[in-house]
Amino acid sequence: MYKKIRFITRLKYVLIAVLLFIIEIILLLTFFLMITIPFALAALAWSGLFIYLAAIGRPYSDFTASLRWNRL
Repeated sequence: MYKKIRFITRLKYVLIAVLLFIIEIILLLTFFLMITIPFALAALAWSGLFIYLAAIGRPYSDFTASLRWNRL
């Protein structure tokens, strides 16, 4: 189930993570709106996920497949 990803895919994951991090910073700067805080934290979590996947060289499809329950 474990697949390797190419350098281009890693670069895409890092770019997605950077964009999500920038969105998170912008949302946190609008702190006066309480509704933006959960969205900012969610963007931060997704950013961390894509940095993690880029660092270990694992595709998103393998990650989602590992989250599914094993059925007997």
